[in-house]
Amino acid sequence: MLNILLILLNQKHEDMIIDSIISLKIKDNWTLSYYQKFLENIKIGDDININVEQLPKNSSFKVKVKCDICGCEKMITYQKYNKNTEKHKIYTCKKCFNIKNKKTCLEIYDNENYNNREKYKKTINYKYNVDNVSQIDSIKIKKQETCMSNYLVSNPSQNHDIQLKIKETLLRKNMKKYNNLLYIKDNIYTFSCEEGHEFNITRELLKNRKNLNTILCTVCNPIDTQISGKELQLVKFIRDNYENDINIKDRSHISKELDIYLPDLKLAFEFNGLFWHSELYKENNYHLNKTEECEKQGIQLIHIYEDDWIYKQDIIKSMILNKLGKITNKIYARKCNIEEINNNKIIREFLDKNHIQGFVGSKLKLGLFYDNELVSLMTFGNRRVAMGKKSTNENEYELLRFCNKLNTNIIGGASKLFNYFVKNYNPSEITTYADRSFSQGNLYKQLGFEFVNKTEPNYYYIIDGVRYHRFNYRKDLLIKQGFDPNKTEHQIMLDRKIYRIYDSGNLKFNLTI
Repeated sequence: MLNILLILLNQKHEDMIIDSIISLKIKDNWTLSYYQKFLENIKIGDDININVEQLPKNSSFKVKVKCDICGCEKMITYQKYNKNTEKHKIYTCKKCFNIKNKKTCLEIYDNENYNNREKYKKTINYKYNVDNVSQIDSIKIKKQETCMSNYLVSNPSQNHDIQLKIKETLLRKNMKKYNNLLYIKDNIYTFSCEEGHEFNITRELLKNRKNLNTILCTVCNPIDTQISGKELQLVKFIRDNYENDINIKDRSHISKELDIYLPDLKLAFEFNGLFWHSELYKENNYHLNKTEECEKQGIQLIHIYEDDWIYKQDIIKSMILNKLGKITNKIYARKCNIEEINNNKIIREFLDKNHIQGFVGSKLKLGLFYDNELVSLMTFGNRRVAMGKKSTNENEYELLRFCNKLNTNIIGGASKLFNYFVKNYNPSEITTYADRSFSQGNLYKQLGFEFVNKTEPNYYYIIDGVRYHRFNYRKDLLIKQGFDPNKTEHQIMLDRKIYRIYDSGNLKFNLTI
């Protein structure tokens, strides 16, 4: 028994015939008159049983069917027509059909991706010397005659009713895509935003802002503003979570402009758009000089890079809330258990979700668990070549990563993990680095580390709007890929129009035990 939910005439049909009794519901007078020749004494709204053979040819409606291969159920459009062979009495879902089709193509054409369209094009080209039948002059004339007969225009899109229908369809689709869309007129979209503004935006600007994942509202994010939409998102987040004074584009404390400055906390934020902060527009030491100039005034400057804001926004927001003292979820380390973790999948997932620099391979992984949940992680390994020195002594380590679960403060967590490591592994020397883009190394000082020196700024290559570490684009690797060995790494990348962006360098710390 198949349940008909809706009668739809003259719709595109599936190639199938089902010989069974169906349940059909009359929905309006037009439908009733259509079936009047074989239905008698039927009222609108009645549920009736009809044999499929009684239905007029080419009538179509929605039916619920089950795939004969995988058994999945789906609503499809069913149309009764003349084909009544055994192969049309089954239904195959799209996934199973594609698998079956690939297998058949492989058997017949020795290519599972054989394209029937190519065969169609060759046939049409051979017969009519065109790629598509719509290019045949006689068919063009026939189409125009039909349009003139039906709509009094040579093209359906010229008909006023059809134009309205297209606009209604476009609006309906966009209503589903954008919950706050009000209406569309003359390619201008009218929205309401979360702040209560009603704003107009062109389709092109809407598409551009949507692709950039920035603020759509032209009131919150004015078209002629010098502040990017993503920077406005950052400002809004800080305003929503900080009640004291916030200075935007502050020039009163250092020679350069501070994007966001919180005078009560002596805390500043710099939003670094990758394109405008690349080597094309900023010198190599631009971010470092700005950081050090702030430090001289007792200001901590946090650099937020555009790709981190796009792809790691939850981590950035958690870091900001921690700087603002707004982390409310607190767990005491004494209530947690330490476990050594050997499952790299767990480590990768935790670091990618909670650490701004993401996963890095490590020799030793120590975790704090609260109620059987990993809430804090510290990893150690041999000193890395990329950081300037590879360890030759088994008792020399580098502290690679430390982070807590997002929006969570583990009180005493770092000390508990670090003391466990020192007690159980007897290291002779431990090295670690603090990224000056967002850290001053205070945690390492609390653990007993001593400051050693400042490293030069690191550079990254910007590819498709994301920073990639220079280590992956060394000259020896580029030469293996076929690039000119007589050019430097930098020259090769410039030729490819791939540009560098520099950070503020690192602070190196060391602990000898």
